[in-house]
Amino acid sequence: MNIGILGCGNISSTYIQEIQRIYPKLLQIEAVADRTVSRAKETAVRYQIPRALSIDELLEDPTICLIVNLTAPKAHKELNLKILNAGKHVFCEKPFALTVEDAQEVAAVAEEKGLYIGAAPDTFLTAPMQDCRRLLEDGWIGKPLYVTANMISHGMETWHPSPKAFYEEGGGPLYDMAGYYLSVLIHLFGPVEEVFSYSGKAFEERRIYSQPLADTRLKVEVPTHYTSVLRMKNGVLVNMNMSFDIWYSTLPKLEVYGTEGTMTMPDPNRSEGLPKIFRKEQVLAESFGMTSDMKSYEVPLRSQTVSDYTRGTGVAELACAIKEGRKNRAGVQMAIHMLEVIQGIMKSSENGERYVMQTECVQPTAWDWRKALDNTEA
Repeated sequence: MNIGILGCGNISSTYIQEIQRIYPKLLQIEAVADRTVSRAKETAVRYQIPRALSIDELLEDPTICLIVNLTAPKAHKELNLKILNAGKHVFCEKPFALTVEDAQEVAAVAEEKGLYIGAAPDTFLTAPMQDCRRLLEDGWIGKPLYVTANMISHGMETWHPSPKAFYEEGGGPLYDMAGYYLSVLIHLFGPVEEVFSYSGKAFEERRIYSQPLADTRLKVEVPTHYTSVLRMKNGVLVNMNMSFDIWYSTLPKLEVYGTEGTMTMPDPNRSEGLPKIFRKEQVLAESFGMTSDMKSYEVPLRSQTVSDYTRGTGVAELACAIKEGRKNRAGVQMAIHMLEVIQGIMKSSENGERYVMQTECVQPTAWDWRKALDNTEA
């Protein structure tokens, strides 16, 4: 399938390199485009992509079936609509839109035109997260009861070349990072039923440490810390912390607590790492005077992992779905549901009330990573 990349900013290099390396049988990057055409030309030369185009040229190109939208979040709605109205499928980086209403408007156009939408985050499709799901379904920790989910960092200004947008409207830890955790939670347990949250903002200004803006300061316009409780529709309770205000933490990224034990999961923002299992028998052995090392044990992956940090899995799965005439897993309804969770967390932190979800989505089915690499579907 011929695809185009729209937006040649910081994340585009990861998408381009990983798609070229992992999915050459399935996806061919035919062209790149950017508001700054010179940047598109530089990207095309660097990654040996046949053509560098303007945005309008990319939209009008009859050889391109699917466009990957990697532009700034504020432009997502406008450009997604243009892509769909040009008759092309779209895969969009997160957040898919800034409001549920905007996302639903885009979804309605896609449905009317019979086109597909895919949306990041797609890391729940990678080998470690798929194996975590299999471990849960196989009963390794019994019935899941509770989850702790923690994205703890000190923000983007220590490494990102242009961190300002992360502290403006459409930025903050929720829009930037919550989707990775929410997509995994929905993949494991289904949709969210209600949320309650508090928020904070530790700094009114932040010093930038990264080049080329080192030693300048930026104003913080949005909350930079959220502590939330989510109740999944299946009854699982989730404690979730999303923060740009903390220098260091020992909290796990994701940990699931069940009736028979605990599963510690890898970082949902990445595609590396092994799940770890702790079984109740280790505690019971101690109680009865038997020897127990009281530690979690890594479980080898049953599916192949191909990168420590990858993007583009959702584009590949979307291409498979289009080819086979089925719904894609990282689809628009899941994106809308995650967006409402984010908005619900924000509203709850503002008014001090629980937020009851209005949208739902279907829990994605498991995906066979190995067959995907061979360009066949599970």
